[in-house]
Amino acid sequence: MVSTVISKIISMQPNFTISENTISQFIINHAEQILTTTITALADDTKTSEASINRFCKKLGYKGFNGLKIALAQEKFYNNMIQENNPNSNNFIASITSDYRNMINSTAAMLEENTVFSAADAIRQAKNINIFSISSTSFIAKEFCFKLEMLGFCVKIYTDPLTIALKASSYSKDDLSVFIVRSIMIKDIYHAASASKERGCKNITITSIDSPKLNDLSDYKFIISDKLVADNYVSLSNNMAYLYVTDVLYGILLKKDKTLLKKKMDSDALLNSMQAIDSRELEY
Repeated sequence: MVSTVISKIISMQPNFTISENTISQFIINHAEQILTTTITALADDTKTSEASINRFCKKLGYKGFNGLKIALAQEKFYNNMIQENNPNSNNFIASITSDYRNMINSTAAMLEENTVFSAADAIRQAKNINIFSISSTSFIAKEFCFKLEMLGFCVKIYTDPLTIALKASSYSKDDLSVFIVRSIMIKDIYHAASASKERGCKNITITSIDSPKLNDLSDYKFIISDKLVADNYVSLSNNMAYLYVTDVLYGILLKKDKTLLKKKMDSDALLNSMQAIDSRELEY
């Protein structure tokens, strides 16, 4: 079971320096050893310096190397408890289930409550909501778009390079842009996010790769756990973690605004009535 610490390191790897990448790879491959090693020994093992290790730990959000070790130890204690209470850990289905549970738990650990509530407020206050996505995450974007439409929001979705490029030249300052992609550093997505900020719009980003540029482009940033942390990553999809974040935002909208909750219930009732078939119609 992979810790949240390792998930965070993996999400930030594309932005590390050469020495930071060396340190990160060693920690990913020797997480157990880090719990009992010293900063001096780690510097020797990675051919770096103690100062470089402390800077690396601070980049992750910890006060220093000891803060990183404490976080890893806490995660190990929690994971051991989960494994002890899981008698089916050698079962393949249980293994897949555990991988998905770990990805959701790691994603949840990286969410900040204030950011989540502020992002939900931005959605509620936006005049227009534009959702951008490409490739495998596009159906998550479509699902989120559908849910917001049921609440009465003015929402449009852009999932191909041409429409993304066209929208990048026609934002209004009251728009909210939502980017659901693996990385913001994709040419069409990056240009769309930059144009959104230049025109005074707010940006929500849901990605699995963190970066300094992401901080510049995001008003509300959410990092999801990459499937690379899973034991069965070859057969898994990240999409459940993306869906989890959008459902958290959606759930807060319904929880904080009774008017939106009523619209949701009315929409559900309408959809159910449209889909219902009288049993007599099925009789021949």
